[in-house]
Amino acid sequence: MKKLRFIWVLLFAVMIGCSDSSPTDPDSGNENNVEATAEKQFVWNAMNYWYYWQADVTELGDDYFTNDTDFNNYLKDFSDAEALFESLRHPNDDFSFFIDDYEEYQNEQDGIYAALGLNYGFYYKDSQQTDLVGYVRYIIPGSPAEDAGLERLDLFTKVDGNTITVNNYLDLLTNNSAHDLTLAHIDTSGGTIQYVEDETVTVESREVIEDPIFTSEVIDTSGVKIGYLMYNAFQTNSHQGLNDVFADFKNQGVNELVLDLRYNGGGAVITSQLLTSMISGLGSSTKFGEFEYNQKRSQNNREVFFLDEVPLENEDGEFDRDSEGNFVNTEPINSLSLNTVYVLTSSGTASASETVINSLRPHMEVTYIGLKTVGKDEGSLTLYDAPTPYLNSDEANPDHKKAIQPIVLKIVNADGEAYPNGFAPDGYTSNGCADDENDNCVTEITLDNLLNKPKIGSPEEPLFSRAIDVIIGQQAKRKATTDQIKMKEVQLPTGLDAFKPHRQGMHVEPFMIPTDKK
Repeated sequence: MKKLRFIWVLLFAVMIGCSDSSPTDPDSGNENNVEATAEKQFVWNAMNYWYYWQADVTELGDDYFTNDTDFNNYLKDFSDAEALFESLRHPNDDFSFFIDDYEEYQNEQDGIYAALGLNYGFYYKDSQQTDLVGYVRYIIPGSPAEDAGLERLDLFTKVDGNTITVNNYLDLLTNNSAHDLTLAHIDTSGGTIQYVEDETVTVESREVIEDPIFTSEVIDTSGVKIGYLMYNAFQTNSHQGLNDVFADFKNQGVNELVLDLRYNGGGAVITSQLLTSMISGLGSSTKFGEFEYNQKRSQNNREVFFLDEVPLENEDGEFDRDSEGNFVNTEPINSLSLNTVYVLTSSGTASASETVINSLRPHMEVTYIGLKTVGKDEGSLTLYDAPTPYLNSDEANPDHKKAIQPIVLKIVNADGEAYPNGFAPDGYTSNGCADDENDNCVTEITLDNLLNKPKIGSPEEPLFSRAIDVIIGQQAKRKATTDQIKMKEVQLPTGLDAFKPHRQGMHVEPFMIPTDKK
């Protein structure tokens, strides 16, 4: 179990009396005094200490409360710690979240969680935009979904007998229970798109372990060796696996790389540093980017660099460091030293995935293919009800498992560039793809793709196919108009990724934060 967690690059505060400016314990002499819960005290103090927008949230002001009694009464007005946390979020904050059980959350970040084992999305069934169709993006090997016989791009129209609609789709599959999915297929024999229901399959729920390295391939086309990697979460326990993939790419003479991040909502910054170093061949003498904290924590602002070696976790899931801050457990890095990389993106590509794009842009050409990314250039930390700076779960209050994941920093690249609006491929408009044959705006939800169901990593898969065309300098191969009918995918509310455990985010590891507690 990891002891010090900095999930989505955020830090947290301490209990009352531990923060540098928070009120002390409530006045025990007040006749109405019933001390606010430890969870609430922790939430306020942690947010006051670390929150990126602390100076802009009136209730988080260092001088907001006249005395301890006012502070205590303020906390007691909230039904629970989560309600307090939500009230303190800045209007521009779409990504901070409350954690009910940090042990379960830590396991999720290592790819261990209770689930059906499928990543899925929805699109509108017809122009009425009321009923929806669910589609399978990918299946986790060895999961209940695989046992049930589900495959990529399978369609389903009902969950537990309920027709999927715009009003219920966020609730139907978000618990950890078994579910019945009513499968369907598309029939175009009558000249229109009809959905014919097939069998209903039961998908159990159990603990699954997801390897973020979903697949890697090498194809040789027109004399070009193209490496392909689908990577679905920036997990620190995947460093060895990534290095093995790039060793294989090197051994096979790969000279072009397609990095598929369409389903990757983020993860650890250290892992994005590693992946970009493997792609570019850049090392510790070249700046990866900069962390910018709030004014109170500005002493933690720092430059971050590419890596010369592969840091590996110990048995406890931590990175051992010597007295000078160097990694103890490492192995030589396998890098391709490319000048160009092709990144496949979607509306779910976020945070650490976008940091890969942004950090490489000052140093090499980055071509993105797919759909516009989220635009999350903020990082968070997992904060526990522990002594300042709230980072050590071993020292957390044993009476509860609550934690918070607030935004604590902005990250920019070596040129000082952020990406609040995300990255949009050529041809992307507010209404979707413009349909120019040379555009890089590509969706996987087309009639042709749903009928043919090409596998991930197949040269026939639309996003990968477009990347291959760009690499070999060939005009995009467009299908006949009838086959290129596009479905309108449902866009999740900003900051929400209900269809997989990896919430959109970016986190730093403890060693990336200075240890002073001022």
